[in-house]
Amino acid sequence: MSGKIEKLTYVNERGESVTFSHASIYHTNEVNGLSDVRNAIYSINSMGQDGDTYLGNRIESREIEIVGSIRERNKDRMREYRRKLTHIMNPQYSAKLIYEYGDFKRYIDCEVDNAPVFSRKAIFQDFTIQLLCLNPFWREENEIREDIATWVGGLSFPVQIPSTGWEIGYRQPSLIVNVYNGGDVKAGIRIDFRAIGEVTNPSLLNVDTQEFIKLNLTMEAGDILTVSTGYGEKSVILKRGGQTIDAFRYLDVDSSYLQLEVGDNLFRYSADNNLENLEVSIYHNNFYLGV
Repeated sequence: MSGKIEKLTYVNERGESVTFSHASIYHTNEVNGLSDVRNAIYSINSMGQDGDTYLGNRIESREIEIVGSIRERNKDRMREYRRKLTHIMNPQYSAKLIYEYGDFKRYIDCEVDNAPVFSRKAIFQDFTIQLLCLNPFWREENEIREDIATWVGGLSFPVQIPSTGWEIGYRQPSLIVNVYNGGDVKAGIRIDFRAIGEVTNPSLLNVDTQEFIKLNLTMEAGDILTVSTGYGEKSVILKRGGQTIDAFRYLDVDSSYLQLEVGDNLFRYSADNNLENLEVSIYHNNFYLGV
């Protein structure tokens, strides 16, 4: 018989956490909202029209409800567990919820919509918790990184020097990378342009759609230019000489905030001058409708 169980771990921004499962002191009786999402459809109609005309849709925020019991008969200890739950699930703190089943793990950002509501039953102290996830999508623990242009190390120890010499490292020759979105919906990306020498006007092009992001500036050796395109996370940051600078003013007016379609996405990097001095990495998360 498998020893795997489902569990939910709530972690607030202070790093305090509490776990809900059948094996926890905070025993779960019922959990709603882990997989179901609501699709809001927008439409218009006019006089004499049968039905409506479709305009668009959006996935609404996710509501998760956890109903359970504090599995403790001793009233003094029960009050301690109750106090701990109330303390950790403070509505003033943002948080994340982690779903686990064996090696399977997913994360989602959340806010406490309704602090724990307690009710006394015959034996155990029952509780109901309501969470609101403004971003309704689950994600994996770590971002996925794809390098288009970077230097690959070629030196390891112990080593013997051949008569022909050795190659300390080499530059990946490809200008194009396929970024695979294995999630259920479109996703924004984070792009790192790193200069190992002077580079003029770096850019990234979606080969399929011909949309691009371009920055009109000259990067110096050691500069890191980071562009984020996720909804609610759009930013352009330049790190130079130990300083962090808002670089939105360098964004080309014809640029698009590139998004990953579900499946394959081909990107090509470029620069107006000194392309060989540019290294590019793309980071993204896969987003899922449920667990």
